[in-house]
Amino acid sequence: MESVAVVAVPFPAQGHLNGMLHLSLQLAWRGLPVHYAAPAAHARAHGWGEDALRRVEFHELDVPAYASPPPDPAAPSPFPSHLIPMAEGFIAGARAPVAGLLRRISAGSRRVVVLYDRLSSFAAPAAAGIPNGETYCLQCVAASFDAAWTDAGRRLLRAIGLDAPSPVACIPREFVDYIVRTRGDGQSPAFAGVIMNTCRAIEVSEVIRNIPNFFEIL
Repeated sequence: MESVAVVAVPFPAQGHLNGMLHLSLQLAWRGLPVHYAAPAAHARAHGWGEDALRRVEFHELDVPAYASPPPDPAAPSPFPSHLIPMAEGFIAGARAPVAGLLRRISAGSRRVVVLYDRLSSFAAPAAAGIPNGETYCLQCVAASFDAAWTDAGRRLLRAIGLDAPSPVACIPREFVDYIVRTRGDGQSPAFAGVIMNTCRAIEVSEVIRNIPNFFEIL
């Protein structure tokens, strides 16, 4: 029986996939068995050799057919709303296979650590359904950006020389609705911790100290 197995469930958008894949490869290099579950059409592993990739077991998730409208350059919001049908199709097709994968891995492992993208949070309740699961939410942007959710005037960010746009201004209502549907019950899923895809150079302790529980906003 494996002592600890890692299951990574990214969101199939390139900026989300890259961070999860690089984290998966780093964990695999350290000897952990890592399972990466994603649609095959979206998985890319540029810059890594075959030896590194053999350390990760890839599980293909089928995505049902979905509408693929072209982007609208005249849309009032810069958010790529044309990707919403893909996101909906991903959730519809991935929920049951991910739950089944976790059950199979759970049977042969002492502990299953599930890494899920914030936008793939359907994996959190699936992990809660196995007796030895532990979940961590991967956030693909800096904590300083998330500070804007609870600091509407962005006073903290501007005080440290950052002027990130407000997420509220960038994200349309339809995408917020998608996030809520992903959770199933509309509540933030429980997790053991949050992993940030960021670096020390763009994080400031003052921001983090002044934004308690900001991950619970969405």
